[in-house]
Amino acid sequence: MTDREQHERVEHRAERTYTVPATPEQVWEVIATAEGISSWLVPTRLEPRVGGEVVFDLGGVTSTGVVTDYTPNERFAIEEPWPIADRAEDVAPEMAQWFDSIGVPLPEVFESLPQVSPIATEYLIEAASGGSCVVRIVTSAYGTGADWENEFFAQMAASLAPMLDNLITRFSTKG
Repeated sequence: MTDREQHERVEHRAERTYTVPATPEQVWEVIATAEGISSWLVPTRLEPRVGGEVVFDLGGVTSTGVVTDYTPNERFAIEEPWPIADRAEDVAPEMAQWFDSIGVPLPEVFESLPQVSPIATEYLIEAASGGSCVVRIVTSAYGTGADWENEFFAQMAASLAPMLDNLITRFSTKG
């Protein structure tokens, strides 16, 4: 990628912040272990180390990523590919219909897909007063700014938000 292409990249970003009644150690167990993540997000397998694999079971579809930071009680970060498919002929029919509904032919998607970065998600833990923590979850990626990217990321972030909101429920219902 040339410097000009790098400079012209468009950031896609979604951020959510939660204050939870827990210590950094308790938050870490919930956001950075397979058992913890599975208790509030989706069933998850995780190799707890930088370079380890993380697999989210989304109910018939899995998303596989890699751990990019594993700093206990401070920062857990992963990267996943855009959940589309490796080849146009492998795109799920529902997703192909979605691209059709927004007027984007699949060849156009696969022409620009190599230019988007993986989707990065980081969980940042900060101790707060009164035995609580602030957890900031940032999901981001870089791309060309194509309409399909903007639409796809916006819808993904909107559908992910209620799942992330379960983090609050996890701390209010369990110790």
